[in-house]
Amino acid sequence: MSAEAPKAGTGTPEIKLIAFDQDDTALLPDGKPSPEGLGAIEAALDQGLIVSSVSGRNIDRSSEPFGAARPLFDRLYLIANNGGIILGPVRQGQRPLLFEKRIERDAFLDLLDFIEENDFNFVYSWLRVTEAGPLDSVITDRHTPSIAAIEEQSRAAVDREDDLLAKLRQGEYPPPPKMLILPGLDRREAVLAELQARFDSRLYLVKTNPDRIEAMHADVNKKVAVEFIACEHGISMDHVMAVGDGDNDLPMLFNAGLGVIMDNAQDAVKNAGRAQGLVIAPPNHENGFAWAVRRYALRNGG
Repeated sequence: MSAEAPKAGTGTPEIKLIAFDQDDTALLPDGKPSPEGLGAIEAALDQGLIVSSVSGRNIDRSSEPFGAARPLFDRLYLIANNGGIILGPVRQGQRPLLFEKRIERDAFLDLLDFIEENDFNFVYSWLRVTEAGPLDSVITDRHTPSIAAIEEQSRAAVDREDDLLAKLRQGEYPPPPKMLILPGLDRREAVLAELQARFDSRLYLVKTNPDRIEAMHADVNKKVAVEFIACEHGISMDHVMAVGDGDNDLPMLFNAGLGVIMDNAQDAVKNAGRAQGLVIAPPNHENGFAWAVRRYALRNGG
């Protein structure tokens, strides 16, 4: 394993809360957690540490990779939609909804105009609270190669409604915690710049996979969500270890007591991390997530 990391012990904070990204971090390239990663999470929980999944995925898709380890995953906090939703550990068969932040309606309607003007494919995140607990479905307006890629990545179908834009404008669905805009590989950077210029501070915008842009409430990001959980337990961010690989992980990585970037991250993300003195862990396919948890949170050495 290759890693760029200070030695555990002197100079590293005592870790009380672990926050980890899913895709390309705690999940292997096949989209599943490794036995080593699951073992590290269980050991942390058994030692009294608080552990939270922190994903851009919605609730259902955040839970799906851990279906074979559901009793363990039920013990974790679940942060979904890049911090727009926070659920607590399962209690009496349900996860309590602790926090939600939806896109402001005026910004949402303007975003729908932007999507229609450019005829962009998109995914709407439908959050509602039911007797069975919080549900967060995803709906698209049409099937495209980008939707097929999402379905392959998440191993779950995306619902489709041909007249979705009209229904959203009419208020048949509420403003969402997240919208996913799919301009395609070639146009993603230009579209992101246009969105940033048009919406300025009205939306939090991040790029994830090469063809995707995610839009959330302006006050939402992974750092804010992790801070919420830390505050609930009276924990300073100095005692948080955050692990991730993407641009959308940087807010929590830069503000945690210990930020860890996976070696499989894009060079721009790793370079940003190096500039801030963050740890570079081995890549996900070499169990870098488990390595980081055991080395820094459990203090088991290298």
